[in-house]
This record gives sequence, C-alpha cells and structure tokens, in this order.
Amino acid sequence: MKAPKLLIALLSTLVLLPSARAGKEVDRLLKEYRQITTVSCKVRRTKVGAAGKMKFLSRVYYTNKDQIHAEGITPVKRRTIADGKRLYQYVEGDPKGFSRAIEDLSEQMTISLRFVPGTAMEHLLLLKGKEETALPAENGPIKRVGIQTQKNYVVLLIDAQGRLVGIGFYETEGLKTKVADYEYRDFKEVLPGVWVPLTHEASITRPEMIFKETVKIDRFVANQPIAESLFIPANFFSKNIDFVDDFAKIFPNQENE
Repeated sequence: MKAPKLLIALLSTLVLLPSARAGKEVDRLLKEYRQITTVSCKVRRTKVGAAGKMKFLSRVYYTNKDQIHAEGITPVKRRTIADGKRLYQYVEGDPKGFSRAIEDLSEQMTISLRFVPGTAMEHLLLLKGKEETALPAENGPIKRVGIQTQKNYVVLLIDAQGRLVGIGFYETEGLKTKVADYEYRDFKEVLPGVWVPLTHEASITRPEMIFKETVKIDRFVANQPIAESLFIPANFFSKNIDFVDDFAKIFPNQENE
C-alpha cells in the first residue's frame, strides 16, 4: 500500500507546482487587441512626481498600417505623424523637428507607433514569446501569470472575463520589491469580446524615477474610417521646419536621451 500512497503524494505535489508555457495569455491578449484596426480618441494624462503635478491633453488617430496622428494640446503643443513609411515629430518652440524612416526606428519607438491606443500593448509587446508561469491565486478569481524578463519579474492580473486588469513589475521572482504597478479599469467592449480600459493608473517606484500617473481615455471609437488627410505630414507641418534624424541634432549641447 505504500507505493500507491507515495505515487498519490508525488502527483499532488506536481499539481501544485506552477506550470510554465510560452506566450499563452500574452498572445491571446495581443490577438484580441489586434482586431482593432483604427482608433480615434482623446487622452487626458495627469502625472504627479518630484516636479509637481502636470496635466496633458492630446487627440489621437491610429491605424494598423503604421499610421498615427497624435496632437498634444497641453501643456506644450506637439504633433507626431506617421504616414506608413516615415515618422515625423515636432514640439512647438524647438529649433528642429525629428523624422526617421519607420524601419529605422528604435524598438521602443516602434512599439509606441504600433500599440493600439488605450490598451496595454506597449507592455505586452515586450513580453511576447517569453515563458509564462501560472501563479497561485491571491485575490478571488483573478488569475496571476508570472513572466521573467531580462530586468524584472512581471505579473499579469487577468479577471474572470479574460481582461487584463493589472501588471506588476518586481525586482525578482520573489515578488518582495515592486518597482512599477499598472491598474486598468472602466472597461468598454469596443468590439465583441475586445475590452479596452478607459482608466489607467500607474505607480512607478524605481530608484531613478518615482511618480504616479492617471490616464483617462475619452471618445474611444474603434474600426471606423479615418480621413487619410490626417496622416499627410505636409498638411500640418510648416515647410520651414528642419527635420533631422537624430534627437541629438535638435539640441546638440544636451546629452541625447
């Protein structure tokens, strides 16, 4: 009788161990978000940090053809336009603008261009293809998925409807020190089975930066036609703006970030 008991005990232990597989939840969420082919919306962002409280307002138009038009209204007027081949960016008052072919953009700038506005894709795209581990539940029906990255251990929080409701970034797999926390709520079903959070709350506590940020998405419209004229740079940028392909060329006396 001892052998069956030992076998049962061993099987019980294996069941309780976290299971690992590559990309299941991240791929599912990305697949859902990618059903959104166009977006128009307003974005209100409030950031509180060492510099005080700052508010940002912008209008955004997006298509999944590498087209974007983001008009920053406050506190400083700025405009970013991508026409499918090249990205242009100009901040009012700067001596020059920035422009570079989309195929030559950095990874972070490419993600900023291609993530669907209002979603958490900017984080998920960095997690694509990485091994996922099912973690023990802590808060009712919320599913917890752990992902090890080069710099952090990331925990996705997914509710019973399959919606991403939070992302936590920790220093290590031990989950003792959280360096960033993102909460998503006020969901809108923009397409059947596709949910977009209209409120994003972020708390960043990294040594090099500490701040809190609230993002509110207004007038979110998905998969409706957007005028092609919005993605023609010449319609919005003065011919007198000198566009350069390196931020260091805009402010040559400042360290290039």
